[in-house]
Amino acid sequence: MITSHRLIDGVLRRYSDVLGSHGQMYRNHVLRCVNYHRLLLRADPPETAALAWAIHDLGIWTAGTVDYLGPSADLAEQLAADYGIDDIETVRTLVLDHHRLRRSTDELNETFRIADRIDVSGGLVRSGVGIRDVRDIVAELPYRGFHAFLLRNIGSHAVRHPRHPLPMVKW
Repeated sequence: MITSHRLIDGVLRRYSDVLGSHGQMYRNHVLRCVNYHRLLLRADPPETAALAWAIHDLGIWTAGTVDYLGPSADLAEQLAADYGIDDIETVRTLVLDHHRLRRSTDELNETFRIADRIDVSGGLVRSGVGIRDVRDIVAELPYRGFHAFLLRNIGSHAVRHPRHPLPMVKW
């Protein structure tokens, strides 16, 4: 099980002030997703995916919005060179498509999308990852209020924007 990652931990240290008290909650979400992604790929995710995981929801904090996909993806351009990543487009695509409703034909993108869905659903939708794996990962990397945070922020946005309640969901 992956409980730390040089690139992910480095990125999250950079944004620790912005994340504030949510830092550990977000780090655990990221690492749970990395572990689900690893199980789905049957291999460690590449560094492009590690950067995408580190930033995939970070725009919630850096841009202060639940319409965070673009701001999160923009962080790829700011951070990629520092971690030796040349393929910025793959990082951006992983971030921009991770709440996409349609399947992707690209395995890395599709497994990234599924891994996030497993965590956001609290393991209710496992898509090929066993319940024991989910329980082991959550035991090591607990939610720490992650789902309540999502409900508060998305619910608040939905009340203010009833015609566009889920701006992060893409067709």
